[in-house]
Amino acid sequence: MSYVCSIVWGMTQEMTDIDPQAMFVASLDDALVFLEAAVATLVSIDLEGVEADELADAVMRTEVADRRLEAAGSRATAELAALHALKGRRPGGVAAMLAEKLGLARGVMHGRIEAGGRQATPAGRAMVRGEITSEHERIIAKAVNGLPGTTGGAAVVAFTEELTEFARTAAPADLRAEAARRVAALCPSKGRDRDEHQERQRSARLGAVRADGTSTLTMTLTARARAVVQRALADFGGPGGAVGCEPGSDDRTPEQRAHDALVHQWALGTTVDPSRPKGLASIVIRMNSVELDDPTALVHTDSGTQLSVRQAVSMAGGMPWFVSLLRDGCEELHRIDVDAHPEHRIASALQRLVLYAAHGGCTFPGCTVPARRSQFHHVREWSRGGPTTVVNGALACPVHHGFVGDGPSSWKTIVNPDSPGLCTWLPPGTDRLTDA
Repeated sequence: MSYVCSIVWGMTQEMTDIDPQAMFVASLDDALVFLEAAVATLVSIDLEGVEADELADAVMRTEVADRRLEAAGSRATAELAALHALKGRRPGGVAAMLAEKLGLARGVMHGRIEAGGRQATPAGRAMVRGEITSEHERIIAKAVNGLPGTTGGAAVVAFTEELTEFARTAAPADLRAEAARRVAALCPSKGRDRDEHQERQRSARLGAVRADGTSTLTMTLTARARAVVQRALADFGGPGGAVGCEPGSDDRTPEQRAHDALVHQWALGTTVDPSRPKGLASIVIRMNSVELDDPTALVHTDSGTQLSVRQAVSMAGGMPWFVSLLRDGCEELHRIDVDAHPEHRIASALQRLVLYAAHGGCTFPGCTVPARRSQFHHVREWSRGGPTTVVNGALACPVHHGFVGDGPSSWKTIVNPDSPGLCTWLPPGTDRLTDA
């Protein structure tokens, strides 16, 4: 043990430069002793006074190490389950035994056994390398299981590789949504009973009043209901939303802001004139004529919620339709001049709506941020005389909108003559469309 500790203590070079296969490890027990000593040394280090850059590097490296360690534990758990299977014990029995011994839930142990057996897949290998988390890997595995049995092996591998690549830079929630979208695109037949399934699953249960006067509300939302809720949260769920307070003084948690946003939306609904159609939430759904003819086709709201055309049409109810016709990048809408005030810097709601119909979301290459979370961007900068018009406008998420500037590392945008109504993003150091 002292020998191992001295090795750990004496290591000053970057561990990332060491080939694990070149390190001499006599046995599994030696490796575990080495690991335990390294962890003990790490947690004993005084972090006070450490520079921010060094701490950031430590956070990143320990996160990767934690992911790889979890993958190693899952592999060991799967191997143990396989040994017990030879003796006639089922994986569920192994999971129950380990869960009791480690003080964990059976579902957790069962999940580790399954994950350990998937480490030969693209997602499994990425998890072993610490590039994605175990949750990412589980989401991808679940999506693969949702593919039709007729899907060929090469198509399954390509599907897994694409989702794994997406997962490297995406949060689990975004990966889950992207996986659902891709499965739906590959399995259009599943859309036939999608609406009926959602309607069967919908529910809302208001719990009893508790001793402190609070109560719980548990809901299973259809895609239509989720779109309404997301719209209310977008309108009133941000800092300062639904309450009056000075900028920067809103100390509510995100969950408390969501609660207040929904209550505010419901309160607005109760004050609407009964003779008028209810539903103050403004939800924009983009579809073409082909999709409109197929009730089971899947479309997206401007906040990214996926729902069927049938559900989208039902959301309109008795409200008048807003029809936007785009021709060569120019908007024709009941002869309304959407660019009536090009001298105003702030785009109008109508101009934003037209850009959503044209672009669908952030126009930066590869970005999937929906329109609801994107901003109006002047292709030719406002500061350089660029007008606030649909032709000179593009949608950009806050991150990519911040890429544009005059500095050497800034991006530029220009109107793309081959795609009227859209713009081309030029990376730093590129001045012409032909160089992009």
